[in-house]
Amino acid sequence: MKTDQSVYITTPTINPWISLSVILLAPLITVIDIFIVNISAPAIKAYFHSTDAALELVIAAYLLGYAVFLITGSRTGDYLGKKKVFIAGLAAFTITSAMCGFAGSMEMLIISRLLQGMAAAFTVPQTITLIQLNFQSPADRDKAYGLYGMALGTGATIGQFLGGYFISSHLITDSWRLIFLVNLPVGMVAMLLAYYFVQESGQNKSTRFDVPGIILLTLALSLLIYPIIQGTELGWPAWTICMLVAAVVLLLIFIKYQYWLGKKQRDPLVPMELFRIRSFNTGIISVLFFFGVNTAYIFTVSIYFQNGFHIAPFAAGKYFVVQTTSYLLASLWSIKNAARFGIRLLQVACLLMIVSFIGQLILFWGDEITPWEILPCLIIYGSGSGLLMPSLLKVAMWDMPATKAGAASGVYSTIQQIASALGVSILGGIFLYLARTSGNFYMAYKVALCCMMGYLLVVICMLNRVKR
Repeated sequence: MKTDQSVYITTPTINPWISLSVILLAPLITVIDIFIVNISAPAIKAYFHSTDAALELVIAAYLLGYAVFLITGSRTGDYLGKKKVFIAGLAAFTITSAMCGFAGSMEMLIISRLLQGMAAAFTVPQTITLIQLNFQSPADRDKAYGLYGMALGTGATIGQFLGGYFISSHLITDSWRLIFLVNLPVGMVAMLLAYYFVQESGQNKSTRFDVPGIILLTLALSLLIYPIIQGTELGWPAWTICMLVAAVVLLLIFIKYQYWLGKKQRDPLVPMELFRIRSFNTGIISVLFFFGVNTAYIFTVSIYFQNGFHIAPFAAGKYFVVQTTSYLLASLWSIKNAARFGIRLLQVACLLMIVSFIGQLILFWGDEITPWEILPCLIIYGSGSGLLMPSLLKVAMWDMPATKAGAASGVYSTIQQIASALGVSILGGIFLYLARTSGNFYMAYKVALCCMMGYLLVVICMLNRVKR
């Protein structure tokens, strides 16, 4: 990776590995809040007597707010300093988590989730850029990126487990509220640790904020995701089609506007020159399909366990501890050995996930299932995702100049969250629609898994383009 030594934190006063352990709390807790809702989804739906579409919006609104403001969050860190924005983002995330926990209606919960996602968007980009700036050694940086990937995967499964635990604990009357309120003490501890153990980066007061670009991207993604969710619920009325067409038009306008800003050297929201870097393009497209699968799979399997097999929430959550264990072991092995095996290892990882899906197609049917049928499938899936996820960021950032690390991390994270939102909206929507209209959860789950395998085949083909 080519680097400009002038952008590093050249006089570190804090051990970068200690700082890393603190800043990784941000992706950990923000990803937990994506997935903690999955196990809790049936309880939330029952409490508010809501529709499937509203339930999808609880997840997608968070991802939408996250995606739209990630690049702006990264720019804000450049302008004010990474540490300041990191702590402010944690504070906002803690406050909006309280709003979610005390929501009195489904509409209020959806709005609070949108704001919670926006708060996360000002926190997480600082993590990726601080990794780039703190670790000058390529070997150390690769390890740090690997640990970042592990934090993402671990957060996903911890979220599943905690969701099941809190729903089943009955510590308070409306126990689903605890899935959000738990962020209050965690957020305050994270802010305190960041104050003492994260070193401030330099500031770039020449940074400009592309307000028209933010508005265009917000409208385009909203017009894309909302009708996809509502369309499957309502049977695709004309207004949903019109919104999708408008979304495509706005995205094209956004891209053209970003090109124009780049030519004028006026700090576009998305620097289009990033997409001239082959490794970045490969990583971004791989992320688009992989995270679409990963988020949708955990959403659908959580609902399938509870509604298809009638497994209690806490029992369902505990199954994912096994998946997390295999994920962590595979991630640790991947961090140490990925360079030796190269891209072929990542393609094998995708094949392992497909093998898990095939096993589920064979074993996950009927009204009952045993742990010995569930666990091997989850272990294989966890192993595959563990081998793959820590290395995707490394693939995207291989040839990225350090001076563009902030912009690249914002684009990377934005695509990741857009992929997750679209995964829940499209793949999760297919599952919920078929389950609702047919009453056959296995058939719905089978169709969703087949679509996910198609996504993973795209990832395998994209990784085949990598020349190292």
